[in-house]
Amino acid sequence: MPGDEATVTAADIARMAGVGRAAVSNWRRRHEDFPEPVGGTATSPAFSLQAIEAWLLAQGKVQELPLRERAWQQLRTAADDLRLGEVVAEVTEILRGEGELRLVPPVAWKLIGRYAAEEGTDHAVRFLLDRYADVHSRRLVETPAEVAEFMARLAGPGLRSVLDPACGLGVLLAAVCGPPAGSGATAPPGASETSGRSGAGRAYGQENDPSLARLAQSRLAVTGTDGEVRAGDSLRRDAWPGVAVDAVVCHPPFNERNWGYEELAGDPRWEYGLPPKTESELAWVQHALAHLEPGGVAVLLMPAIAASRRSGRRIRSNLLRRGALQAVIGLPPRMATGTGLPVHVWVLRRPAGEGRTPSRVLLAEADPGNFDAVAESWHAFRADPEAELDRPGESRTVPIIDLIDEDVDVTPSRHLGAADQVAAEGYPAFRERLAARFGRLAALVPEAVPGPGREMPAVTLSELERIGALSLHQAGRFEIDGSGEPVLTDRQVFDGGRAEALTQPADRTRIEPGDVVVAARSGGLAARVVEESGLLLGPRLTLLRPDPERLDPFFLAGFLRTLPAPSASGTQSGAARFDPRRAQVPRLAPDEQRRYGDLFRRVFAFEAELRRLVLDGGLAASAIARGLAGGALAPPSPASADAGRPGPGGAADGSTASGGAAAGPARAAGLPAGPAVSCVFVCHDGRGRILLARRGPGARDEPGAWDCGAGALEYGESFEAAVAREVREEYSAEALEVEQIGVRNVVRRDPPSHWVAVVFAVRVDPSAVAIGEPHKFDGLGWFAPDALPGPLHSQLPETLALFRAPRTRSSPDL
Repeated sequence: MPGDEATVTAADIARMAGVGRAAVSNWRRRHEDFPEPVGGTATSPAFSLQAIEAWLLAQGKVQELPLRERAWQQLRTAADDLRLGEVVAEVTEILRGEGELRLVPPVAWKLIGRYAAEEGTDHAVRFLLDRYADVHSRRLVETPAEVAEFMARLAGPGLRSVLDPACGLGVLLAAVCGPPAGSGATAPPGASETSGRSGAGRAYGQENDPSLARLAQSRLAVTGTDGEVRAGDSLRRDAWPGVAVDAVVCHPPFNERNWGYEELAGDPRWEYGLPPKTESELAWVQHALAHLEPGGVAVLLMPAIAASRRSGRRIRSNLLRRGALQAVIGLPPRMATGTGLPVHVWVLRRPAGEGRTPSRVLLAEADPGNFDAVAESWHAFRADPEAELDRPGESRTVPIIDLIDEDVDVTPSRHLGAADQVAAEGYPAFRERLAARFGRLAALVPEAVPGPGREMPAVTLSELERIGALSLHQAGRFEIDGSGEPVLTDRQVFDGGRAEALTQPADRTRIEPGDVVVAARSGGLAARVVEESGLLLGPRLTLLRPDPERLDPFFLAGFLRTLPAPSASGTQSGAARFDPRRAQVPRLAPDEQRRYGDLFRRVFAFEAELRRLVLDGGLAASAIARGLAGGALAPPSPASADAGRPGPGGAADGSTASGGAAAGPARAAGLPAGPAVSCVFVCHDGRGRILLARRGPGARDEPGAWDCGAGALEYGESFEAAVAREVREEYSAEALEVEQIGVRNVVRRDPPSHWVAVVFAVRVDPSAVAIGEPHKFDGLGWFAPDALPGPLHSQLPETLALFRAPRTRSSPDL
């Protein structure tokens, strides 16, 4: 409370010491002198900042409490969490030369002033905004920075003005108007049109919460943009009447019921239809369109369900028919705070009356890995809306007439075709990606060692419930009505897929991240740790909510899945019945649980990738068969086919490290047809140590020998690209510097092979190195050149002689 001694929570202590919250919990249990709580609750205790600081220093957990942490904790004493926004807003305004001290304690202002003097005013403002967002992460619904940057790329370039009518802390406005929040950078010169650096000349914002509006104003100010953020409800009391802008960006509140349906029924903004009471998002869409100049673009983050809800189909139809809805881009789950469900980005354009209405709409699926490619697709579509575009699995332009049906469903995944086919022209790239995933699969196989061979002591779930280690919830039978909110069913628990069905939330159990959901069939049990939010518990499912301090959720789910299959006898429907209270799991200490839980987590991840590979492998087989039958694909030429086959000795690992990769096709005499080319590389840390890998039992030759890296040069590939690719594949690291150091003529008799090996020295970051191909290597090590392990691969000494030889550093002409 205001005026009280400064206090901190466990999360604050973790930030101060640079550790996780689990470490703070361990300190409380293991150190008798750890300060006692001075407030808070049993589940969220508060501690004296002064006492915690003294304890951390005395224990050597920190050398000095960071200045910004001391400043922040003193600032928090000025108000409770509900009014903290006013205090932070006041500080950021004073730092920008506005306002005066009213709520901020003098000691806090003194520390913040020192921090701003050391790090810069803009840096201090960004720190305060980010820390406030972190403290209120459960209450605030903010756009993640990478999504905001992506939306900014879609809105730009060359914007003169921009509006965000639900701007929150101003993250989207800042993304459009300047560099990424917190980067401290300026927009690069010559930024491309897909870079998102639109540099809008004038910004307008509105936010219902007055404190957030002030904070958004401060964020906007540090971008150097001329702009103003006003407080108020945009739908009921528009703060910018009559203002028309080049672009609107918005992450509106989802599933609002009290958005003003009754009093706004006759509002002129509803040009495309009165939004249903349950479709508040469509009100925000039309509010955005109403504020655009003719030809202006609106980019909104929308819940995925808004693309298919039957109640909104008339408005979606009108948006399509009149050319207002131009793109719908799907994002993966957990890309928006406040929900673990998929979201979409809608891109709309206010018709300019320039003539013919576009006949196509762009549908795409995006994630951070292909944001650039999808942004390029959008700008290509914007330049020529009638052009056909089909990039399998990524983006496609769909004729609007194909969408105007009974459902008017604009969900991208249902129209891209990637779920059930691969186009012939896209097959080579698809094959390359699939082969790389198969290559990485070996690294996902969980590692385990022989155990003690005895049963562990067990405890029933009913006992764990009795002592408060978990709570148990069961859903009875009910009908899924097809409308409302996403519901997790037994099918998704068994196959790991996304929740697709919808049902009304009344009287239903809400699933929280970290919950364990158990489903039963006559063939067995399935358990899933739910890591997304926003789901309802489906019929006949069991939910276990463990206390994470006492019970690891992956440990719990992993052992439950191994229980005997429940019997279906005695049930009228024949469905299996799971009695959770009689189920048992091992009785282990939390640290030991986490060891098992970590391994079970890897098992679940391995299973999920296997399922995806089975599906995509089926797509590949189907694509080949269809392509061959229709003439779109053909068998490779004999030469290219031979190049991809393993050489003598059955080599399939593609690498004889110091001497090259597997040999080419054998002549009748058993010798290679001619020399091939490989890249051999010695990785080093720039400080004299070199990286060697021990060849495992699955290696092509000399298992147990230590060796450097190597790989074949692929068709059309440069030497540098080949080296970079091989370093990533073998060591999971990036090549920071690549230097050509020599060429070797490698002729081997057993097995027969002849390679021209171009040798490189490659600097890598030791902290990033890991075994990337465990089917080839079973150990990695850093060694001084004069203290090498044994045995060494037979070809390694000559390669290391090139590495040790004096040379002048230069960029190779490759």
